[in-house]
Amino acid sequence: MPKIKNLSDACKVSFSPDGPISEETLERVRALLDEIRPLDLGLDNEAQIARTWNSSTRQQNGRRGRGGPNQYAPTIKYLHIHECESFSMGIFCMPPSSVIPLHNHPGMTVLSKLLYGKLHAESYDWIDVADPTDPLKPYYSLGCSKTSKVCERP
Repeated sequence: MPKIKNLSDACKVSFSPDGPISEETLERVRALLDEIRPLDLGLDNEAQIARTWNSSTRQQNGRRGRGGPNQYAPTIKYLHIHECESFSMGIFCMPPSSVIPLHNHPGMTVLSKLLYGKLHAESYDWIDVADPTDPLKPYYSLGCSKTSKVCERP
């Protein structure tokens, strides 16, 4: 997996426990991440299978529309690649209609890449509003959607 090794090596010199060293090193990591394909991770067979999935056959409860009541969509899998003090690398394998709960990454720089399939991602910003019990004290509330986009990779 030479492309993954190159990406990992670039991350080692680009990130510290405090984040990216510079905007230039962050761009280098982004450029290497852009080059990664399912084949580079040994996921080419999974990508081929995923291309045949039809999410319209799933009902709201996650069961397939055909095949009986005990056939559920596969669970979300996480493939761990690397972790050190400065960064971690991993892959989420998400079947159609799966959802990751709303969460944040405080103090982190997060780079993501869709390898195959279709993904709807939303991000939000915290907004400052007055604390209902003390108007002089800051109070944070989830703001409106900052971005909402659908990404698709063949």
